[in-house]
Amino acid sequence: MNKINFLSAIFLILVGVIGRFLLINYVGIPNFEIITALTLVSAVFLGGVWTFVVPLSIIAITDVFIGNSPVLIFTWSAFAIIGIFGWLSRRVILRERSDRRISHKCAKSRIREGFLAILGMTTLGIGSSVFFFFYTNFGWWLVSGMYPHTPYGLIQCYIMGLPFFKNNLIGNLIFVPMFSGTAIFLKLDFKNKIWNQEKIKIFQKS
Repeated sequence: MNKINFLSAIFLILVGVIGRFLLINYVGIPNFEIITALTLVSAVFLGGVWTFVVPLSIIAITDVFIGNSPVLIFTWSAFAIIGIFGWLSRRVILRERSDRRISHKCAKSRIREGFLAILGMTTLGIGSSVFFFFYTNFGWWLVSGMYPHTPYGLIQCYIMGLPFFKNNLIGNLIFVPMFSGTAIFLKLDFKNKIWNQEKIKIFQKS
């Protein structure tokens, strides 16, 4: 197991747990959350099992204290699916190439790629909000008993869910660029340090 990925995942889980408690207790805006952002960051930058471990751990830990809803299966699986979306998109977002080619790039080029990666992550965040809205509201219509199981009932459920969709979208437009931008900066800084070390070794050998 990669030690850096493990420690990064633990850090993301801690941020998610603390952040969710703070947003619920002190902000109190329904569906204004950071779990989607952390799910995408863990999927794109850590990958593997962390794609699922990070978001589901955040939800599991916090749900013990704040409770859950009748659509538990839909909310949990929604974040797992969002993680899969992020994992499948990671090569496109990060434009992965060999470390040496990335290291040789000028600072301006690296900044441009970082900006494009943040833009890609933000696009993923918007898509995640749309998916979460349709998926979880369908689950609410299906299992909550609040709406008749008719096309009209489903439409009514979606209409009632629009304010929650707005809050979720605003949250993703704030938190996805913030967390992904931080991760991208750290990634570029780490690669730059590796390249500088390589240059020092080459200089010492010459």
